[in-house]
Amino acid sequence: MVRKHDPDRFLLSLFMAAQSEDIWALYAFNHEIARTREVVTETRLGLIRLQWWRDALAAVYDGKPVLKHQVLEPLAAAIAAHHLPREHFDNLIYAREFDLEDRQPATLEGMVKYADFTSTPLVKLALMIAGEKADDDAVSHAGTAYALTGLLRAVHGHLVQRRCYLPEDLLRKAGTDIYELYDGKGLEKLKPVAEAVVRVARENLRLIPAKPAKHLGVMRHMSEIYLDQIEKADFSLFGPRLQDQPPFLALRLWWRNAIA
Repeated sequence: MVRKHDPDRFLLSLFMAAQSEDIWALYAFNHEIARTREVVTETRLGLIRLQWWRDALAAVYDGKPVLKHQVLEPLAAAIAAHHLPREHFDNLIYAREFDLEDRQPATLEGMVKYADFTSTPLVKLALMIAGEKADDDAVSHAGTAYALTGLLRAVHGHLVQRRCYLPEDLLRKAGTDIYELYDGKGLEKLKPVAEAVVRVARENLRLIPAKPAKHLGVMRHMSEIYLDQIEKADFSLFGPRLQDQPPFLALRLWWRNAIA
């Protein structure tokens, strides 16, 4: 599931091979809640789906029998093996409720907060599974930069679904809005918006310590490679190259990690 639906995080998991099955369970859970908006037809159904996960995990932490589910069962085993705190799962589920509102962030700060809330708790859990430690600021910077990069790369797919996570104020400043984008217009006006988001992602990457935890280091390298790709495309978010992993991504990550 992770290899098919979240290939970047699957690649990240290969740098933590010792606990790969538990990492995959965590990332599969993240995929399940992240795709809620895509698989429901109305907000109420999405909230029910997220509440199912909230209740199912509550049962796990209360020591009740684990429900039969291809993701929940291995996730429950990972929670027990690594003593993963419930609060991070609750925070991830809560953050995904924003997706159901179909509202774009009003400001760049709002987009950054969304990236932080939907990514940082997941990074904290992954570090616990990997047995690595990092201070909260470093984790937040890595998670936020990674998520901002992913949001830029997903703009095309989101617009097809009539979703937009680009800031309303930056779109207005660029002379467009989500309705124009949904109609396939104004796409050429997005360059300054992409530049602003890339700039913030780069700032977060620079704030990660020079010698971070291994997982954070690999995340930083992956974000840098994708940001380089966006810049080389002159900040066009609709080129075919941006829809695929860059050539030799795994090898480039291994090399950067080896010389870091």
